[in-house]
Amino acid sequence: MKILRKSGWTFDTSAGGGAGYGMFSTEGGIFVLDDLEGNRHRYFFSAFGPSLSWALTSLLRIPKLALPKIIVKGDELSGSAATSNFKSYGKLFLTESFKGVDLKDPRSLEGGTVYLEGAGGYLLGGNGSLMMQGISRALLLMGVAKPDLIGMAIRSAPAALTMAGVNEGLQNMAALAFMPGQITY
Repeated sequence: MKILRKSGWTFDTSAGGGAGYGMFSTEGGIFVLDDLEGNRHRYFFSAFGPSLSWALTSLLRIPKLALPKIIVKGDELSGSAATSNFKSYGKLFLTESFKGVDLKDPRSLEGGTVYLEGAGGYLLGGNGSLMMQGISRALLLMGVAKPDLIGMAIRSAPAALTMAGVNEGLQNMAALAFMPGQITY
């Protein structure tokens, strides 16, 4: 179990886009954090991994509008995106792996990430995520190659960011995704 403590850094905004096809999802975007002095720091992230998804209209037993479909060999491609003008919220937490009182170097969050996301929507939607940050890229790659080591990679993360927001796109789904990826400053 991770012990989290709230960072003094505050969440400013985020933007991004993602797509799902079959049992895989990919996502990329930015998030902006304000440090203790009020300076803005922009981070870029990208991730790819397995997902589970269900047609939202089937789950809720509601009639569906005729959405344009992109079908590739029997599976449906869906996607959504949000700009920084869309409402988004977040909080940065430090883990017991972080040595110090609070972040000083914005590059401390760079490196590998393990990203857990839940999303749902029908044209308009929302998502929530937990992003473990600052993982050694080498350790994360070993965890992808040998899944027994992914827990070690997650435990080594010095920070965790929770985010939630609204999005829009060609979507008719509820989904959960587990995606390893990277963060750059």
